[in-house]
Amino acid sequence: LALFQGRYDRALDYLERARRKYAEMRMPHESAVSELEIADAYLELNLGPEAAEFYERVTPMFAELSMRAEQALALAHHGRAAILLGQMTRAQQLLTEARKLYAAESNTLGEAMVALTMAQLHHAAGNYPATMLAAEEAEAPLSAAGVWRHTLMARWLRGDALRALGSFSEARTILEAALHDAEEQAQPQVAQRCHTSLGLLASSEGDQARAEAAFTRAIELIETLRAPLPAEEFRAAFFADKLVPYDEMARLCLMDEEHDRAAEALGFVERARSRALVDILGGTLKTLPEPRDAFEAEILNELADLREQLNWFYSQINRPAQKSDATESADEMAALQQEVKERERRVLDLTRQLQHRGGQPALSNEVEQLNLKQLQSGLGDDTALVEYTSLDGELLAFVVTDEGASVVRHLGSEREVEAQLEQLRFQIDTLRFGAGRMRKHLPHLMKRALSHLQVLYDVLLAPLEELIGADRRLVIVPHRALHYVPFHALHDGIEYVIERREVCYAPSAVVLSHCLARAPRPLESAVLVGVPDEQTPRVLDEVIALSPLFPQSSVLLEERGTLSAVKENAAHADVLHLACHGQFRPDNPLFSSLRLADGWLTVRDAYELDLRRCELVTLSACETGMSAVAPGNELIGLARGFFSAGAPSLLMSLWTVDDEATANLMTDCYSRLCAGASVATALREAQLELMKEQPHPFFWSPFVLFGRW
Repeated sequence: LALFQGRYDRALDYLERARRKYAEMRMPHESAVSELEIADAYLELNLGPEAAEFYERVTPMFAELSMRAEQALALAHHGRAAILLGQMTRAQQLLTEARKLYAAESNTLGEAMVALTMAQLHHAAGNYPATMLAAEEAEAPLSAAGVWRHTLMARWLRGDALRALGSFSEARTILEAALHDAEEQAQPQVAQRCHTSLGLLASSEGDQARAEAAFTRAIELIETLRAPLPAEEFRAAFFADKLVPYDEMARLCLMDEEHDRAAEALGFVERARSRALVDILGGTLKTLPEPRDAFEAEILNELADLREQLNWFYSQINRPAQKSDATESADEMAALQQEVKERERRVLDLTRQLQHRGGQPALSNEVEQLNLKQLQSGLGDDTALVEYTSLDGELLAFVVTDEGASVVRHLGSEREVEAQLEQLRFQIDTLRFGAGRMRKHLPHLMKRALSHLQVLYDVLLAPLEELIGADRRLVIVPHRALHYVPFHALHDGIEYVIERREVCYAPSAVVLSHCLARAPRPLESAVLVGVPDEQTPRVLDEVIALSPLFPQSSVLLEERGTLSAVKENAAHADVLHLACHGQFRPDNPLFSSLRLADGWLTVRDAYELDLRRCELVTLSACETGMSAVAPGNELIGLARGFFSAGAPSLLMSLWTVDDEATANLMTDCYSRLCAGASVATALREAQLELMKEQPHPFFWSPFVLFGRW
């Protein structure tokens, strides 16, 4: 019932309790039914891979127990998960198998459910005539059975297909009727879809007032459904397919020729950006699990055991290559990778089980919105914020200063910028496996890199220079692929951007406001961690050189640089400096990590650090600033973990760094920092100094400052 009402927090809580009780009573068939329902909740939250994993597990159980209706249902819903994952052929196979089972049972309602899912498949593929046929086939049996939620879903699919095909009058009739019934039957999920479709329809007809009213109501419903979700993973995933009303409201604000609504448009862009991270920083989400019963204590113990096992496997995978039989080594590595994947899947499953339980409500369900005046006050008269977004594949930028908020449209296509960025990264990566042997080619390689840096500058910054102003510091809030652009290294044909201004970065303007709200403290105590390996041999020299700069410093070198030591000491540090090997995991970003003496510090481990008094976290390692960019510009990587733990400023790298250049840069940067310079000023001056010796951007520009400057 809670699931049908869109109360996903309650649904997951009840279903998890049921699953645990059935497990205690050793009733596997009922446990499997509970898992099937949990998977259905995951589908509603757009957690496609997680839902598919459940369906894979329970389908053979239902087959073995001769529970054909449940088996068919699992297959049909597995088809929905495949649609979410873009696996259309797989989806059709699963739906065909489900339909055969239902037909063998003469289950017409089940067949109608399969037809409804086929309508969703066609809708996702943009085949709107087929969407209408399948939805019509499903609607009558579903309506006759009184299955309101699915009946209304079929009706919405018909109405939206007609809208997409240009049959506006007929589409409006169907969508308005579906909306009326969805409100009568308390089906907010369908009502939100109807409002969005009606808004798109009104926009197509040029009725801006009606469009804004519809999108505003859609956003209100999305926020209402999202607010009680108990964990950031659920909130971020739920948002993934609900960005249209926010984008469309931004578009409508920018289309208004009678009024300057740039600030209002920026507000809608912000409401759809890094929202789960904002919730954590604003205190509406908790990230530290506490056991509430013996079952949860057992889960936490198992998680601790899995962490130890993963650390061992990670160490085996990352050990120096041995000169032995290549085939045997490849087979051994594949086996190790498989062991890791199984344990990581188990960690994620157990973590979600902890998150299912309610009982720890958010401190507030209110949506934190951008306070422009507060942001402008934080920026002052010497800083400009540039926030990028896109509409219809075209990039645009909002520029915020103490003087106001403006927008510059039609900067260029995302696709063209991504192509240039890919070429730039190729040039950067030519040096990642050892700059020494490429030294004689450096002038040629630098010329190639500069060509791409100039093109990116011309597209992304040149049109904004007048609004930014000549003397202001620049804070960049990137959008999607732009998170991987080194804006400070962009070149105008004469000089690099960093040669005339400081450049910082932020996940969103609201996140930046949280960082700026922390009044800076003197940098007196530092925790300096150095764990060298064959890729980063100079980290010991780096940490030893930094230690005398601070009045109080805890130096954790080699075997002393353990996870427990970092956790214990970080709570009392003004600066946390981690010089060790880092890795970004694009396949599973939450397992991106730093290699410590006794294992790997992952994103989730970073959540558990207490950095509320820490002023600066420096991750002096490779690719520590890399993140996966989920829908809604949610950054999933190490940066997220340290921001969530309370750090207002993060110094990280965008690509594999040169060990010697990094050691020199860090020593110079910290010397300036301890002499009274701000982090942004110290970093800029250190990079400019290194640029004189190592002019290729690979050496001096990988490190970026996120958050407060």
